[in-house]
Amino acid sequence: MQSAVRTLMLAAGLASTEAAAGEIDLTMTGFASDRGMARVVLMEGIEGYTSAKPVTLTASVPIENGTARWTADVPPGTYAIIAHHDRDANDDLDRPVFQLPLEPYGYSNGAWTSMGLPAFNDVAFEVGAGVAPQRIHMRMNAFVMLAQLIAAGASALAALFAFVTFRRRRAVHHA
Repeated sequence: MQSAVRTLMLAAGLASTEAAAGEIDLTMTGFASDRGMARVVLMEGIEGYTSAKPVTLTASVPIENGTARWTADVPPGTYAIIAHHDRDANDDLDRPVFQLPLEPYGYSNGAWTSMGLPAFNDVAFEVGAGVAPQRIHMRMNAFVMLAQLIAAGASALAALFAFVTFRRRRAVHHA
């Protein structure tokens, strides 16, 4: 009888050990170059996502051929991931103007927003005893992209205006 109880306790202990570990398998795509690192921030629960509790894990992962992969063993639970292309490898998401990110970024479950964080329900995923696959595609903030296009357009217009002015002055001097 005692050996049967011990066997049951051992089996229960092994089962709880297996249930205590899950794995996150994250694939990140959409990198314009392999320069820098892919930066991953893992948060547990809504408390972690809203910064009421410290971040669970952070990692910097090399980028190869426009893709980065990261895995982590974690206890079962609800998690969220924010990742970004840390092009200058400074471990920060650069945001100098209006706190808008200047580096491409993405969220777990493919959630997206150009302003603020997506809702927790949109980024949350469950980790159980097995592998929890996640895919994040890096994107630039739409407002930053628009500002960059406007800046590039303004520079192009200024160059075109200078060229036309130069040509007109030259035409006047030759006449």
